Amino acid sequence: MFSLMANCCNWLKRWREPARKVTLVMVGLDNAGKTATVRGIQGDNPLDVAPTVGFSKVDLKQGKFEVTIFDLGGGKRIRGIWKNYYSESHGVVFVVDSSDVQRIQETRETMAEVLQHPRIAGKPVLVLANKQDQEGALAEADIIENLSLEKLVNENKCLCQIEPCSAVLGYGKKVDKSIKKGLNWLLNNIAKDYEAITERVQKDTAEQRAQEEQDKKERAERVRRIREERERQEREEAEREGRPIQEEEPDDENIPSPFQPISSVISENEDKEKERKRQREQQEGRTNSPKADADQEDEECEEDNDEEPDDSRQTPENASSAATGEQSKKKTRKLHLKRKHRVDPLRTEDGPAESPTPPPPPVGWATPKVSRLPKLEPLGDSKHSEFFRKPLPPVANRLRPNGDAHDVIF
Repeated sequence: MFSLMANCCNWLKRWREPARKVTLVMVGLDNAGKTATVRGIQGDNPLDVAPTVGFSKVDLKQGKFEVTIFDLGGGKRIRGIWKNYYSESHGVVFVVDSSDVQRIQETRETMAEVLQHPRIAGKPVLVLANKQDQEGALAEADIIENLSLEKLVNENKCLCQIEPCSAVLGYGKKVDKSIKKGLNWLLNNIAKDYEAITERVQKDTAEQRAQEEQDKKERAERVRRIREERERQEREEAEREGRPIQEEEPDDENIPSPFQPISSVISENEDKEKERKRQREQQEGRTNSPKADADQEDEECEEDNDEEPDDSRQTPENASSAATGEQSKKKTRKLHLKRKHRVDPLRTEDGPAESPTPPPPPVGWATPKVSRLPKLEPLGDSKHSEFFRKPLPPVANRLRPNGDAHDVIF
């Protein structure tokens, strides 16, 4: 009774525990079946899988674990990025192509590099001997022997489990039982020492970030020194040749960032839109107030009249001319109001002289149709010779007109 109560308490304790976040890295040579294995675990069809360029990230729920798997490409040129993911990993899944006997030596060397890395040594490792369904695939014992797996595990103090499997035979709930068994073994061993492994992951991640920052600073300092040395050489060459020294370009750090918060961009666009609307309303108000325009034009006319000399001080002899002057002022005022709408005549003397005769029409689709030949009528019955539809005379009778009997025409 006491043991039953203890088991129930343990079960309730595990049920109330929050889900543990675990990060796994899946590595191996190219064409080993890593992506097909991940897709099978995720529940997707593992057939027709393209080679992974770089890496792919997969998140899935496995029991009480929230698992993140980094599927890393296995090409020779991309294996150098594997070390960037070791610090975040709680465990390793190494996929081996059991049917590729010719590359088994390369597989052993690659596995040795992975397990000997200081950020992987001591973490649990699952080895999946994939492609067991193909002919000539190595058995479990042969793979252990060819990879020197026992030696590598003992040297690096890694818990290891090997599972022969085939990733293309099923997926989802029908995934290969060996893959499911190996994944459960890996997660259970991580759970046994989860706190220590998590602490190590956090420490390694912090060290890696600090190292990346240090490398970034060193690279920036190296670039700065190279730039200063190049500028110094260019300055010395300019002084020797007597050329003016070009101004230094602004550094990238001093250039303002082109990226702005979306809120500031929206507010700026709203202000611009309000300004355009206000200007548009002002223009419409000006066009809709002819009285204001007329007053403005009257003011302009008064200014023009003030500038003109005063003709009111005239002699009586010029009274008639004054009357005519007032009429001319009225006329000029009316003309002045319409001056801005006046269109000056074209100066024909500056333009090209017009041709007396119009040019001939262009040849093309607009030309008149030429007269065509009259339609031919079918030939009627014509007169035939007397030999029409009659047999030819004998050869002896076909003589020449001169009557020579021996001169026969064939």
